Amino acid sequence: MAEFLEFFAFKDDPFRITPDVDFFYMSSVHQEALSSIEYVTESGEGFAVIIGEPGTGKTITIRKFLSRLPESVEYAYILFPNLSPEEMFRAVLEDFGIEIDDNVSKNKLFSQLRNFLIKKKEERKKVLIIVDEAQNLPVETLEELRILSNLETDKEKLLQIILLGQPELERKLNLPELRQLKQRITVFFRLRNLSKNEMVDYINYRLAKAGNSSIRIEKGAYNAIYRYSNGNLRTINLIMERALMSAFVSNRHGIKKEDVLTAVDSLGLKTLKGNNKKYIISIIMLFIILAVPVYFYNLNNKDKSFTADYKKSVIKRGFVKVNKLNMRKKPSGDAEIIYVLRKGDSLDILEGREDWLKVRYKNITGWVNKKYVGPIDDKAGIRKSSDLQSKTY
Repeated sequence: MAEFLEFFAFKDDPFRITPDVDFFYMSSVHQEALSSIEYVTESGEGFAVIIGEPGTGKTITIRKFLSRLPESVEYAYILFPNLSPEEMFRAVLEDFGIEIDDNVSKNKLFSQLRNFLIKKKEERKKVLIIVDEAQNLPVETLEELRILSNLETDKEKLLQIILLGQPELERKLNLPELRQLKQRITVFFRLRNLSKNEMVDYINYRLAKAGNSSIRIEKGAYNAIYRYSNGNLRTINLIMERALMSAFVSNRHGIKKEDVLTAVDSLGLKTLKGNNKKYIISIIMLFIILAVPVYFYNLNNKDKSFTADYKKSVIKRGFVKVNKLNMRKKPSGDAEIIYVLRKGDSLDILEGREDWLKVRYKNITGWVNKKYVGPIDDKAGIRKSSDLQSKTY
């Protein structure tokens, strides 16, 4: 390994699989995930859930979040939590450094944790419980966490809980017996794979962090990496690690497409090819054959073009005036929060209803309180309001 690092003038291995916050790449989706988690801590809300397929960066995102926490926040970090409620309480208490006897009952464990939380609140400290791979939690343990999240003073919660998991966690949270827990989730965020441009930036970023930004990677190599990884962080790392090794063995300081294909072959990765690709192309052609006549029929019978229809659907545009603004599923302050908007975010305003606006931000549609949204001059693109506030609504 030392010879490999020296050959490429690396100070560190740029594509090792273990999460390292020094190599954390701030893509747009990971920035939004970080902001969403930080919102939970700042606002004192009860639950946050981060969902993502394996390799999308859940663990490194939460570790980046933890590395930025102030000393006024204490946390328990639970990994691989296939735990009963009693085992969960024990794991949390032990992570907080609280000694417990082997024969203590679940009620006593709950009481000890409650006393710990009250003590920390008196010390003006916030407390988090973070559960990684939370899809492995039994239903009864998730329900106990909901009960635990009910602990509060007259003014605020004693505890915030962050769950990270694979899509199975979302399916579990949709179970009827967990509907009360789901109602308490104030932040729900889905991580996605990187786009191709983000993938290129990600690779170059990690090479630079490792100490050598001059390694040349052919365009065909980038294309092959994206084709076989689909932008998944973990798969990108695996391919790049072995592609660099292939170049090292060939005594080359750049990455060619053949290096990527060698890496892909050694990893046993697959993509659409052969009959599968022909089958997909056939389906697409069939769709086109069926869709084109319908398209032209609709086109000839429309009063306005698609562009006009879009403009008609958007009453006007606006922007978020306050530091953070909750986007809710329904026009109600009690409705589920589906996204947290940031100050300055541009919005398409679709509909108004009393004190609420239905807005679209990127591909997300929901309701916000209209008094925290300012108008944008469509011609000049100038934000008219100067009343920029710093609270969360």
